[in-house]
Amino acid sequence: MSITLRLRNFRDQAGLSQDDLGRQVGVTRQTIALWEKGERSPSLAQLHKVAKALEVPAGMLLDQGGRVDKSTILFRSDAPEALKPEVRDVLAKRSRDYSFIEKALGEVSALPPAHPFEGFDPALAENMASEVRDWLGVERGTLGDVFDLLEGRGLKVVLHPLPNEVSGLSAYTDESGAIFFVNSEHPVERQYFTALHELGHLIFHRGDYGDKGHKQSKKKEKMADYFAGALLLSRYAVEKELKAFSGQWIPEPLLADIKLRYQVSMRTVVIRAGQVGVITNKQSWQQYRWIENKYGPTSETPLLEKSKTLRRLDRLVFRALLAEEITTSKAAEVLGRNLVSVHKELSAWLGDAES
Repeated sequence: MSITLRLRNFRDQAGLSQDDLGRQVGVTRQTIALWEKGERSPSLAQLHKVAKALEVPAGMLLDQGGRVDKSTILFRSDAPEALKPEVRDVLAKRSRDYSFIEKALGEVSALPPAHPFEGFDPALAENMASEVRDWLGVERGTLGDVFDLLEGRGLKVVLHPLPNEVSGLSAYTDESGAIFFVNSEHPVERQYFTALHELGHLIFHRGDYGDKGHKQSKKKEKMADYFAGALLLSRYAVEKELKAFSGQWIPEPLLADIKLRYQVSMRTVVIRAGQVGVITNKQSWQQYRWIENKYGPTSETPLLEKSKTLRRLDRLVFRALLAEEITTSKAAEVLGRNLVSVHKELSAWLGDAES
């Protein structure tokens, strides 16, 4: 595949117009059009700006043919075809780069216990959520920053822009373990739910991972959804927080308060209230639809703040850099940033580590 087609496909996948990309790179729309037609080539500096804007390694834009080796990927989306081959290649490379850094430092990628199950069983989902809470070390407490919690157990989490209809996906191999890709453009509460949804697939459906992305059955999707909700908001927490409103309409200020304290969407709160039996399923869906009618299908207020914690991959890359296991150029490639940014972030991290 030529660089011309790859640039256009990556831009389309990122949801950017030629004008949008031109503004980020510092060139005109006409210049972007010429690059995409193959009538003109970007300079090396411009190529790196394009790669940064599209959040892909520069080398992926230069690939002249053939597919890179893919990690085995299970798509969370009901439509695996929503991801173009170029994006699958990028995600596969990010997975390999992450595993490379782990191996350079002798880090082991953790895996939760597998519990193969093909159907939908709410009781099993509740029990497994309780077991995983113990595995994560939170028991009945709030999860807080879900990404930080998962990464604390050695699981790989990567935020990456994806088509809006794809909340996330995961990849798994026996050799390198699992990695969760989460749509970086979605609200924080949805990102947290997505990561735990993928964790559910990893536990219940580990045998489904394949090289073309596996389209999940409705029962399997329901199982992963139920598990994610039960993990975010335990039965104990639901009953403790909402017992005074048994069979009643849950006030919005209370929903907002629970959202902020448990880092979970108001939608998940009302669904869990129905699942646990604090309110009926009919009442649960009535409140769910009310929230959607008021806030729209994807967002709601109050907004959760994005985590300011340095991601596990960044920390591992900086450690590998200091140990001279990798070069600064390799660090920039793995993190998808330029050399100047890597130096600045490393200095800031060292300052925080020393304080």
